[in-house]
Amino acid sequence: MLKTQVKVSSIANLSDARYCAGMGVEWLGFPLLDLTLERFTEIRNWLAGVQIVGEFTKATAEQIREAVSTYKPDVIEIDSSVSLVAIQSIDIPKILRVNIDTDNLPAIFAASAPYVSHFLVVGDSVDSLMGMEASIEIWSAQYPIILGLDIPESDLDEWVEQSSIQGIGLVAGEEDRPGFRDFTDLMTILEKLETE
Repeated sequence: MLKTQVKVSSIANLSDARYCAGMGVEWLGFPLLDLTLERFTEIRNWLAGVQIVGEFTKATAEQIREAVSTYKPDVIEIDSSVSLVAIQSIDIPKILRVNIDTDNLPAIFAASAPYVSHFLVVGDSVDSLMGMEASIEIWSAQYPIILGLDIPESDLDEWVEQSSIQGIGLVAGEEDRPGFRDFTDLMTILEKLETE
């Protein structure tokens, strides 16, 4: 069991999916427009007890509707280029991915909150979190935020236990070859988040 909810993005192989599910990750994100239905189904059939997130970047409302109808994810994640009103008819929870370095977060939070279950806050660099801690704390007290920024390992417990964030966002990696994957990056954080 993990101390907070975790979302792992960009999963494209069974190794990552099974490892994350086994560690108790809440949301497994798949870039649906980059995966064949056959490959996605093959991975999904191995999973239980996790929420499958269909991830979309710069997709049209029509592409999203079509993929949701075909792949049937539990949740969708979109970026701020998509009109939430245009996909309002898709009746599953929505995570809005926002960029702390380029998006006007206060305006997006206020306008989008009625349409989404969570906001995934990401950045362009490993330093995106620096200097933004106070703002993130204010925003997370008002909105359901999953923090997808590079959190120094030494600060992880503090963020999870003392802030109002609702989860941590991580990114999957590449398999070295089918079935072989070095999980060191994910393992370090997930093991630190495990409850005793």
